[in-house]
Amino acid sequence: MRTRTIIATTAILAGGLAACTSGSTDTSSTDSKPAKATPAATTSPSSAFLRPTAAQEKVLIRGLTAIDPGLTVKESRAISRSVGVCDDIRTGKDHATVIHNAAFRYDGGNASVDDVKAEKIVQVIKDSYCGSN
Repeated sequence: MRTRTIIATTAILAGGLAACTSGSTDTSSTDSKPAKATPAATTSPSSAFLRPTAAQEKVLIRGLTAIDPGLTVKESRAISRSVGVCDDIRTGKDHATVIHNAAFRYDGGNASVDDVKAEKIVQVIKDSYCGSN
């Protein structure tokens, strides 16, 4: 009896999971447009933020380290901060705001970031992965 209950519960959960993940996000069933090319950088499934690929991350980290090694003490943090800066660029924020936000994001910890350094950071982010979109 207990085995049947476990099997039935497992089947119900698996069926529910399949129903949640099998839905198509394509709402244009009559539209036969060709698929768009995949961008060089990847988009996180949970957000519209543009993230660098592994190769782009290496270029990004090298560029940020050249500006100030303190910026990349924690590489994952430097990359996640770059995603926010790239989002500012992609959403069309004015240049002064992008620079101000970059300085705010990267300042502190092991690096002191003023507007001059923030300008360089923004350029590295554009050059490494964010400028192509």
